[in-house]
Amino acid sequence: MTRFTIKQIANALGAEAVGDTSLMISAVQEPQNAATDQLALAMEPSYAEPLTAGRAQAAILWDGADWQALGLKAAIFAPRSRYVLSGVTRVFEHAPDIPEGIHSTAVIDPTAKLGANPSIGPFVVIGAGAVIGDNARIASHVSIGRDAQIGRNATIYQGTHIGARVRIGDDFYAQQGAAIGVDGFSYVTPKPGAVEEARATGQITSASQTAGFARINSLGSVILGDRVEVGANTAIDRGTIANTIIGDGTKLDNLVHVGHNVTVGQNCLLCGQVGVAGSTKIGDRVVLGGQVGVADHITIGSDVIAAGKSGISSNVPSGRLMMGSPAMKMDLNIESYKALRRLPRLVAKVARLEKTVFKSDENE
Repeated sequence: MTRFTIKQIANALGAEAVGDTSLMISAVQEPQNAATDQLALAMEPSYAEPLTAGRAQAAILWDGADWQALGLKAAIFAPRSRYVLSGVTRVFEHAPDIPEGIHSTAVIDPTAKLGANPSIGPFVVIGAGAVIGDNARIASHVSIGRDAQIGRNATIYQGTHIGARVRIGDDFYAQQGAAIGVDGFSYVTPKPGAVEEARATGQITSASQTAGFARINSLGSVILGDRVEVGANTAIDRGTIANTIIGDGTKLDNLVHVGHNVTVGQNCLLCGQVGVAGSTKIGDRVVLGGQVGVADHITIGSDVIAAGKSGISSNVPSGRLMMGSPAMKMDLNIESYKALRRLPRLVAKVARLEKTVFKSDENE
C-alpha cells in the first residue's frame, strides 16, 4: 500500500497544509467513516459534524475552517473543493491491474510499433502498422486495428475496440467496452424513400415503399485529440468520406453515441446516453446533459449548455442555455412549462365562463 505524508499530498495539490505535515496517509475517506490513517474529505462547512463523528487525524477542509477546534492534527485547505478533489483522486488513483511488459497471449503484428514501457494485457490484438506511444497501459481483450495511431500515456480498459486508421492523441483514456471507429449508420434506397417523401410532401404513400436499403460504407476514420476520455460502451462512428473529429480535452460519458462525420470541439462534456447524429458540428466548451439528442446536419456554437433530455433539432448560437424537447432557450422553456401546468386551471376557468355566458343568454 502506497502511503503519502500530508506535505506530499498538499504539494501535489498545490494547496496549503498546516499542523503535523509529516503525518502518514494511506487513503482518502468520507468524514464519518475515516480511520486514523485516512484523509477525511470535509471540503464544505456541512461536513463539520460528520468529521467529528469519525476518527480522522487529518482532513481537507474548506477555507477558514478551525482545524484545531475540529480535533485534527493536520489539515489541507481547499479553496475550490471539487478541483482539489480531482487532484486527490489522481494522487490515490488505483491503476489498472496490468503488469508491465507484454502478456504471452497478446497477438501483436510484427509491423506494429510499441513505444517504451508498454503494459499489454492478456488477449490483446494489435494490427499491422499500428503505432502506440510510450507508457501505454492496455488491459485484456482490447483490439487495435490496422494502421491505428495512439499517442503517449494511453490507458485503455478491457474490451475496448479501436478501428483501422483511427488516430488518437496523447493521454487517451478509454473505459471498458468503448468502440471507436465503427461504421456509420448510412443507408440509401434505390429510389426516393418514405423519409424523403415525408420531408418533401408531409405524406407517406405507396410510391415511396422500398424493398430494402443499400449500405453506404464508411471510408473515413476517427481523429481524437489529446486528453480525450471515452466512457464505457460508448461508440464513435468513422466518417463516410471525411473523418469524425473530437477535439482536445473533450470527455464522453458512458453510452454516448457520436455519429459519422460529426465534429466536436475542444473541452466539451457529453454526458451519459447523449446521441449526436451524423454531420453535426459542435463548438468548444459545450456541455450536453444526459440523454440529450442532437439532430443531423446542424451546428451548435461554442459555450452552449443543454439540460438533460433536451432534443436539439436546429442550429444553436454560441453561449446559449438550452432546455426541453424541442430545445429552446432555457428561460422560454421554463415559462412554457409553467404555462402548460396552468392549462387545467385555465380550461376550468373557461368552462365556468361558458356556463355564465350560457345562463346569461337564457335569461335574455
